[in-house]
Amino acid sequence: MLSNATSRLTCISSFEEESEEEEADDSEEQVNGEKSGFLNGLWKRFDKPNKTLSDVQQSSSPGSQTSLNQQLAMRDASGYQAMGITRGASLNSQSRSASEEDKGEGESSVWKNVKSIASMLMDEAEVVERGAQGPYVEGVDYKLGSLQLGLIYDFQSLTLTLRIIKAKDLPAKDVTGTSDPYVKIMLLPDKKHKLLTKVKKKNLNPHWNECFLFEGWPHNKLLEKTLYLQVIDYDRFSRDDPIGETYIPLNEVDLSQSPVLWKYLQPCKDSRGKLGELLLSLCYQPNIGRLTVTVMKAKDLKAKDITGSSDPYVKIWLSFGATRVEKKKTNIKMRSLNPIYNESFIFDIPWEKIREANLEVSVMDFDKVGRNELIGRVVLGCRSGPMETRHWNDMVAKPRQQVAQWHLLKD
Repeated sequence: MLSNATSRLTCISSFEEESEEEEADDSEEQVNGEKSGFLNGLWKRFDKPNKTLSDVQQSSSPGSQTSLNQQLAMRDASGYQAMGITRGASLNSQSRSASEEDKGEGESSVWKNVKSIASMLMDEAEVVERGAQGPYVEGVDYKLGSLQLGLIYDFQSLTLTLRIIKAKDLPAKDVTGTSDPYVKIMLLPDKKHKLLTKVKKKNLNPHWNECFLFEGWPHNKLLEKTLYLQVIDYDRFSRDDPIGETYIPLNEVDLSQSPVLWKYLQPCKDSRGKLGELLLSLCYQPNIGRLTVTVMKAKDLKAKDITGSSDPYVKIWLSFGATRVEKKKTNIKMRSLNPIYNESFIFDIPWEKIREANLEVSVMDFDKVGRNELIGRVVLGCRSGPMETRHWNDMVAKPRQQVAQWHLLKD
């Protein structure tokens, strides 16, 4: 009877080994067939080396096996299968090879393998849950969209790799209601060397997936630098329009972890307030065809005089198409970069011509001796820039109401 029992156990163990090999083959086929799965794409993103089973075993403590077994008992077996399907073959092969090497340790080594596999699956589950809730975005939401990027630092070759992945919810800068964005990259404080991504035509959610290398940078030197990223709208016929920017001080990033970050875009300091801003109020009465324009005030105007100030006034031209019809202008505010006007002007615009009309509003610097100099201008109408068009459309949509808005002056 002893010999029969021994042979029966031998048959059972051989049958289990064969079944394990068949399961491993099946799982390997599943891995090859599901390379587009979420977890597989996440692990291959930056070719980050996988943690070996021996490393996990060394970091784990036997005292936590009881709590682990309770956690394993509470989890659904189908959930593990769904989470581990893309890495099932590699995990099974690692656990088998480790059990063969530690054959003399008995049952405790088996539980170590189970613990290591379970902990890795739990980590992957947390990543899936975070992805389902949406990306965590750093910074303040100025409604300018957000930018995703990744960083890898090779300590041997002293190379920093920046990956511009994609942007989301960018504002429209073109009249067509879209933008043609690209990204400008600098490693501050150096402003001479600039890197640019490709332009993505007519896209408010562009995908770039472009990598840029900063070679020969020791880690301690990189910690003194700040990564600057600016998203810009490309314009073929005029000056490119900045959308937003973000700063990443490298001393605040753990480069050894190869982080992937979402950053909110903030208003560009170089462009905002470069020439100043103007506050205008519009009120249209369609029944009598009358438009009232109130020039309220301006701020942060660019100085045009040697004294570091300006003598600004505002000039308004009413045009139908390309034909100028009527001109109005405010009083001059001497030696002021933040003038207050509160002056109103009336223009007659029939309802049937409201879509042909536009207002060219210019802030001028008065000069007694020479010619008056332009500080900046803005054009209001249904076919002007996105912010100007929004103000005009709000005026039409809210008849007989004052609609006020700040406008950035352009040259």
